[in-house]
Amino acid sequence: MPRISKNSMPSQVRFNYILDWLETQEHITISEIAKKCKVSEITVRRDLDELERQGFLIRTHGGAIRNKPIENLFSFDNKMTRNVENKIEICRYAANFIKDHDVIFIDCGTTVYHLVQFINHSLNIRVITNSLPVVSKLIQYSNIRVSLIGGELDHERKALYGGITESMFLRFRATKAFVGAGGISLAHGISSNDEKEAMITQRISESANEVILLCDSSKFEHVAFYTYAPVTMPNLIITDNQLDPKIYNQYREKKINILLAEP
Repeated sequence: MPRISKNSMPSQVRFNYILDWLETQEHITISEIAKKCKVSEITVRRDLDELERQGFLIRTHGGAIRNKPIENLFSFDNKMTRNVENKIEICRYAANFIKDHDVIFIDCGTTVYHLVQFINHSLNIRVITNSLPVVSKLIQYSNIRVSLIGGELDHERKALYGGITESMFLRFRATKAFVGAGGISLAHGISSNDEKEAMITQRISESANEVILLCDSSKFEHVAFYTYAPVTMPNLIITDNQLDPKIYNQYREKKINILLAEP
């Protein structure tokens, strides 16, 4: 279960955590949510009522259960559970780089997915993505303009791919692109576990003014299946503070712009 702040959460972040919990267990209780989020049970009841109204869950006596018909839309594969706390901290930090009037690309990686819950939802921004889970997180924010790029649906990855997807990304221009990676290496560059994901990330990077790579420390000096870009491709790399200091210094010595997410 994700790590919870000592302070009570804003409502948007509570909504996201509630939905995340329902991905891993069939039923959650009001008392459990109130304790974890450090809010009153009355507040939790209001949260659950609103999420039920939007179709995300079904209220029960004392809690809520998953809404089965849309369950698949909100689930990722097992990669979502790997290093999840580090991914959350990276995205919490990275959200500070999103400014008013930005047009941002968000790819379909399991790290970048967490970025959405930390976006300041009062900002006037546009999000362009091929990820269904990203879109699902943004449905409730009517002031954020969202463009879902079309293509062929990959049911397992819950994203759209293919030539149509790639060509459509090239038609847009973004101020910032937030992308992930399966591996990053000084010697071998940036790599992906899947060729079609790599092609999408390439197109996104080509069409953005600034590319920000979000990558947890386990990916460093690891080479995944398909190498698609040099390590200098992103303008900025953000990782967690568990990165080996020796590796961090090696990247800095090569003039790679890398930051450690501050808790």
